[in-house]
Amino acid sequence: MASGIKREDSVRILKKIDEGLLHLKKENMYSCLHCFRESLSLALKTKMLPGDEREVVKAINEFQQRLSAAPVFKQIYGPVTFHDNELKITLDFVEQLIQISDQELAAVVTPPASPVVPAAADETARRNSDDNRDELREARIREARQLLDKGEFGRVKEILGDDDESTSLLLQIANNLGIQYRKAGKYDQAVAEFRKALVLYPDDEGLYYNIARACIEKGDWEAAAAAITEGIAINPGFAEGKQLLSYIKRQRSGAGK
Repeated sequence: MASGIKREDSVRILKKIDEGLLHLKKENMYSCLHCFRESLSLALKTKMLPGDEREVVKAINEFQQRLSAAPVFKQIYGPVTFHDNELKITLDFVEQLIQISDQELAAVVTPPASPVVPAAADETARRNSDDNRDELREARIREARQLLDKGEFGRVKEILGDDDESTSLLLQIANNLGIQYRKAGKYDQAVAEFRKALVLYPDDEGLYYNIARACIEKGDWEAAAAAITEGIAINPGFAEGKQLLSYIKRQRSGAGK
């Protein structure tokens, strides 16, 4: 067996995923996200045999599909699309979701007790309230997205205010579009979307990592180095960013020979 690889490490990741599924079944969303974050983090830093790694990635892909389809998740975060095999990007997004405080999440998942009313009337009132809330949030997100496209960033922040849920969802939309553009070879559009996401979360080093990747694939090594350097400045302990910067430096040095 390769040096430093312990098969029990991959088993530990799979057990953490199973624990997350149990929390999801019980609608304990905050605990579910913590388990998912831990499993993603472990998967990214754990050395595994190729077969074990494929099994872990497959389990993570299946988990995030079930997560995004869960009614309780949709109720809190709206429609979200996770991309298979993008563990680092998914980890960054889950980190953002967890930033919501315990109190805020509990208030969403477990509403305060209401006065006793007939069950049918109470259910109708709840549905109407949920529908109104969802409509308002969707309208806010649509308006903010339009303003992002126009470059009116100041107004975006005014509209979103301290609405962390809408902000997180809008960031995910921009990030997902950026990834799709990058995979389609539309690198300038990809960078533009990642820059829009930075308007919402300017201190997210992961977004600078995404920008750097798009620039690398475009062949713009100077822009890639500048982007990832900004990400490392935000988080000096950003190991993946440092590795990418080292790679960029080696490529630029080789090209100069």
